[in-house]
Amino acid sequence: MPRPLYPDVKLAGPAVTVSTYWYSSYKSGEREVESLASIFDVCYNGCIVVVATGGKKEAACWGELMSNAARGRGAVGAVLDGAIRDVPKIYEISPPFQVFATGFTPADSKGRVEFGETQIGIVVGGVRVRPGDIVFGDFDGVVVIPQEIAEEVVAAAEDKVRRESAFREAIRRGEDFRKSVEKYKVI
Repeated sequence: MPRPLYPDVKLAGPAVTVSTYWYSSYKSGEREVESLASIFDVCYNGCIVVVATGGKKEAACWGELMSNAARGRGAVGAVLDGAIRDVPKIYEISPPFQVFATGFTPADSKGRVEFGETQIGIVVGGVRVRPGDIVFGDFDGVVVIPQEIAEEVVAAAEDKVRRESAFREAIRRGEDFRKSVEKYKVI
C-alpha cells in the first residue's frame, strides 16, 4: 500500500492517470521525452497525478523534478504503487507536495521504464482508477471514489465524522459506551 511522505498532509482531488511500461533489461540511449512531457500537459489545478507501475520498485517513476513540474501545472500531489526518489528535494517544495509511494530507490526511470498513456483507466495497488475519480489520502492510506458517486460518498463521510466526533466527546465525558454507540450510531 502506498504510504505518504508527509504524515500530516491530506490529499484530495480528481485523478489524472498515467500508465507505464517496463523494459526487460536496461535500455541505453536517449530517452523519449514526449511520453514524460505528456503527463504535465494533462495536469490542471487541484489534480492528483496517479501513476500505475504494477507495483514495481526497480526504478523510481516519480521524483523531485516531476513533482515540481506537476506543481507548476497545478497538481497538488501524486500517488503511485511503486518507488520514488529525490525525497529530500521533494521535502523542499513549498507548500508541501504530498506523494504516496510504496518505497524509495536511487534508480531513476531512464532506460528502465517509460511512461505510457495518460487519462485512461488504470489499476494502482489493485484499485481501478479512472480520470476524474476522486482520490483522498491521509496517513492511513489512499481511497479512490468513482466520480459518479463522489457527492453521496462525501456526504456520508461528513455525516460519519459528525457522529464520531459527538461520540468521542460523549465517551470522554464518561458517558456510557453502549448508550453512546446507540445514540450516535457509530459502530
